[in-house]
Amino acid sequence: MDKKDFQAWQQAKAKELFVYSHKLLDAAKQLSEHHLAEIEWGMKNAMDSAKSAAKNDLAKLKDLQVEASKEAAKRAVGYQKKVKAVLKDLGENAADETEKHLEKVRTSLVGWLEDAENKMPSQAEKLSKVVHEMSTTGQKMFKEGRRIVNQVADAAEKNLDSYTKKSSETKKKGD
Repeated sequence: MDKKDFQAWQQAKAKELFVYSHKLLDAAKQLSEHHLAEIEWGMKNAMDSAKSAAKNDLAKLKDLQVEASKEAAKRAVGYQKKVKAVLKDLGENAADETEKHLEKVRTSLVGWLEDAENKMPSQAEKLSKVVHEMSTTGQKMFKEGRRIVNQVADAAEKNLDSYTKKSSETKKKGD
């Protein structure tokens, strides 16, 4: 790799890192906005509870607490979905970038092998075939691993949803 190619590669890497850092900042901003909404809701709930306690209205205080716990459960599920969406988006982008880089490495390796074939033709063909098969297998393994990770994440989300539903049903039966 000559100096010009290396500088172009460095600039491309810098741009990629810049774009990725902005994606991370956007994700942090989305999560921060949700946290701020949760804090505001908590403050409102605390104020309502304090007012009821000051008026010595215990029935209303109990109703507020029950309503707050139901609302908190709903908000937690919403938060979980937002976080999952943000993380899934980041994960997808990272996996796409990794796949792109693996393809570049594979292409570079194939180019190097073709060049090596011209210099040592007797064994280069066998080496080229082995390396090509290995890189193709690695690429397939990466894609399969990505698919498996997505399946596991989806299954975990479904299990969590069913657990949340069972938990809320159990609380309703207990009331």
